[in-house]
Amino acid sequence: MKADPELMFECLIYINAYYYPVYAVSEAVMTFAKYMSEKKDTPNLGQDAVVCFSRIFMDLFKLLLFNRFKETCRRTVTFFNVLMAAFIILTVLYTLMLQYPTLKLENVLASLSILMNSTEVLFGLWSLLPCYKKVEYF
Repeated sequence: MKADPELMFECLIYINAYYYPVYAVSEAVMTFAKYMSEKKDTPNLGQDAVVCFSRIFMDLFKLLLFNRFKETCRRTVTFFNVLMAAFIILTVLYTLMLQYPTLKLENVLASLSILMNSTEVLFGLWSLLPCYKKVEYF
């Protein structure tokens, strides 16, 4: 059985389109709750908020870019989506490793996001390999 990385990449983008609203709303609400909280001291809240919202907007831009240009220039848009997914992975790693304090829900969502974006990078790079050529039957 032959694998189709292009199809897997597109399926992951499709799944991410349904996962994104939950993730974006949850992250925005948790950042706002940290801002309003008097119990927890968050020393770098401004920097954490910038990283969080840049991740949210980059993910939205990635989804919109792929859906808009996937028919006309698939390889180029796949390359840019892989770059954006790598950027998203870096921002999520910031959340997991450098951000203090983190909520348990943030850690769970960050883990899911790393899993999804790393598989997008894997299948995106696989479909961009020069030795990969999709067989057209029609």
